[in-house]
Amino acid sequence: MKLLASSTLLWGKDIEEIGAVVYNHNLRGLELWAEQVWFSQMRVRDIRRVARRFDLEITFHAASWDLNICSLNEGIRRQSVEEIVRSFALAASIEATNVTVHPGRRTLTEEWTAWHEEALQKSLDYLEEAAKTYGVTLSLELMEEIKKEFVTSPLQINRLVDGRSSAVQTTFDAAHIAPGKDILATFAEMSRINKIHLSDSTKANYHVALGEGELLLERFIGHLQSGTYPVVLEGYDTSTEAILLQKHLRYLNACAQPTAKEMKS
Repeated sequence: MKLLASSTLLWGKDIEEIGAVVYNHNLRGLELWAEQVWFSQMRVRDIRRVARRFDLEITFHAASWDLNICSLNEGIRRQSVEEIVRSFALAASIEATNVTVHPGRRTLTEEWTAWHEEALQKSLDYLEEAAKTYGVTLSLELMEEIKKEFVTSPLQINRLVDGRSSAVQTTFDAAHIAPGKDILATFAEMSRINKIHLSDSTKANYHVALGEGELLLERFIGHLQSGTYPVVLEGYDTSTEAILLQKHLRYLNACAQPTAKEMKS
């Protein structure tokens, strides 16, 4: 499994500290979030230097906080698209070609879904060409089943990406699958996956430590063991000890250990 850490697991640390933590935990790389880079005033040259020093693969998460690329409000919609284009430019400058993008959500009620789907398709038309210009891949993320989100099933996301160029792929987030659902079966139904986000969730909270939520993760994680996708451990953590990252890794290490029954067979 090609494991990476989301930079939001190391919120408040500078890029040198982040790189060292990822390296010391024997992870393959790092997914940087645009908002964190800008908020923490990370410099492109420092990111590139740290990536070279620790031999880290870098993926990217486009701006998403407070944005909506299919908003009913045209000004918000346009600015949201421009923030993602700005994210593409930043990703290209640090040689992170795999860029996750949130698909946006309804502004109003479910009756507006068709309008938002059309608006989203138009935004994706523009962003697809921008991704090609910057030499990056737009990886559209499957979202969680909460109010106003509508890109929440393989059928919906496949309809958005099928027929588009190879510059458009998808990000599968295990924590966005509802507790009790078969994660592996949902994964198998989704087209063009080129990145996986991994954490646990409960009915009340998303992106909790692996093993501390309600998701049926074992079969899915077993499937990932032989995969080549970048698997990004996710969550938000401001602790100095990177507690959430350590919990994720302890769970994965336990999953990798053979059981007594397996050792006898």
